Amino acid sequence: MGTESEAGEGRRVFEVGSNLASAFAELLSQEFEFSSGHLTAVLNTCLFAPSILTFWFVNGVVDFSTAVVLGSVGSTAGLLVRLYAYLLVVPTFLLLRASFHLAHPVHRQEVLSGSCPSTRHLSLDWFTVGILATGLPLALQDLGPWLGMNAVFLVGLFVAPRPLSRRAGTRVKFLAILVGSGLFAYAKYGGLLTTLPAPAATVGPVATLSLTEATTASLMAVVNSLLVGPVVVAAFGVLMNRLLTRPELTDVPYVRHTLPRRDPDRVVVVSAALGTVFYLLVVAAATGSLVVVP
Repeated sequence: MGTESEAGEGRRVFEVGSNLASAFAELLSQEFEFSSGHLTAVLNTCLFAPSILTFWFVNGVVDFSTAVVLGSVGSTAGLLVRLYAYLLVVPTFLLLRASFHLAHPVHRQEVLSGSCPSTRHLSLDWFTVGILATGLPLALQDLGPWLGMNAVFLVGLFVAPRPLSRRAGTRVKFLAILVGSGLFAYAKYGGLLTTLPAPAATVGPVATLSLTEATTASLMAVVNSLLVGPVVVAAFGVLMNRLLTRPELTDVPYVRHTLPRRDPDRVVVVSAALGTVFYLLVVAAATGSLVVVP
């Protein structure tokens, strides 16, 4: 009897162990399934996406290099503040995103049950626009190269290809991108190369037209003010969201892969405004100065 009792007890222990192993395997299977599981709710698109680190690195490099090329950073100290912002942007964005989901009653229940809400409140792409856009007045001080480049883009991307075949129109668009970018670079930086003719003598007002220091300072005060800046940057984000996702641009091979997808205006507005507030607070923490009203 003792032997049979011990054997039965051993079978029960084995069955319990087997059931626990099976349940654990099922749990892991659920957790690593694409669209369900508590781990996925944290690590996937609900609160965080692994690809967000790639985005952070690539977007940071692009924004830093763009800021330098366009002249939207006035000093080394400005670049340092931008670096601080990029080190903090991901944890800040994740905290805001988690707060949005957990504050929403329906979304909170979905997250706690291990699934991701399908509605997006924030976009990191537009959240980081606040870091770049607040320096645009410095870049726009040399207004001529911007006007020349955008005039070429307007004609070459939106007007000239209309009566042409698809293949010919694509070639014109590529040519417009090359010519417009080359014109901008020559008009803005051609004077630094003694081997090239002076831009002022070649392209005239495109190279010489500029805003006054007072005008630039006024624009910087507006965009970098806590009450007005987020509104201006949000409006700029909505404009870019609609312009950069137009079919005239999205049907250009290779170029379409560099463009953002079109998001709802509310996502762009909230993300860009909050990103601007975040950046202005980082600047205030680093410099001890905060402009509330321009």
